[in-house]
Amino acid sequence: MSDYSDFCEMYGGSASDPDFMDNWLDEYVSLTPSSEEEWYQENEEKSHYDILLKHLSSIDTLLKIDVPSSAKFSLLVMLHGYIVSAIEGYLAGVFIHLVTNSDNLTRKLVESDPEFSKQKFTLKEIYEKQSTLKVTVSKYLKGLIFHDLKKIKPMYQTVLGHNFQDIAWLFEAVKIRHDCVHRAGYNKDGNRVLLTTGTILNLLGNVTDLSHEIEDTIKSHV
Repeated sequence: MSDYSDFCEMYGGSASDPDFMDNWLDEYVSLTPSSEEEWYQENEEKSHYDILLKHLSSIDTLLKIDVPSSAKFSLLVMLHGYIVSAIEGYLAGVFIHLVTNSDNLTRKLVESDPEFSKQKFTLKEIYEKQSTLKVTVSKYLKGLIFHDLKKIKPMYQTVLGHNFQDIAWLFEAVKIRHDCVHRAGYNKDGNRVLLTTGTILNLLGNVTDLSHEIEDTIKSHV
């Protein structure tokens, strides 16, 4: 029995079912906005880094499965979107958890973020809002799109002291993810985006390295 047949059997499917892989991807890999949000709201006793590694741990295994050629591109499309969503969830989870659990970091955010700095309050309002400041900050952060890297980069640097290195690869990955999510892996001209086993492995490596760098910053400076 082939690896693919074994895989299908393990999930109660059949290798002869042409829709099995698409159905499996939809159920086990594809992420909805609500499930992305759950990632960084998951058990706070767990490290968001550990959660990220848990979500990425199956990528190598999935890439080694001998899927039918007709399903291969669909698999790569789903995996690319999955990895980008994983790092987005990590970036959000780490930042929100650290800021909302630290008076110092909350103050740094409020003083440096344009959305807060442009607001004007009377002394009475400042006093009244002080008691609910962290709730306000939490709601604001949870409303942010954490793949908007042009906004997230300066926030990480100013508040957490983390200076992102060259992340042009992540900007490109987010762009491709848009085509994966909204056009099933095709760009606006109707052409397939460039996705291979190699590009998925490179993205996986880059995401892992990025999370290592952020964890080092947290341990050293936060």
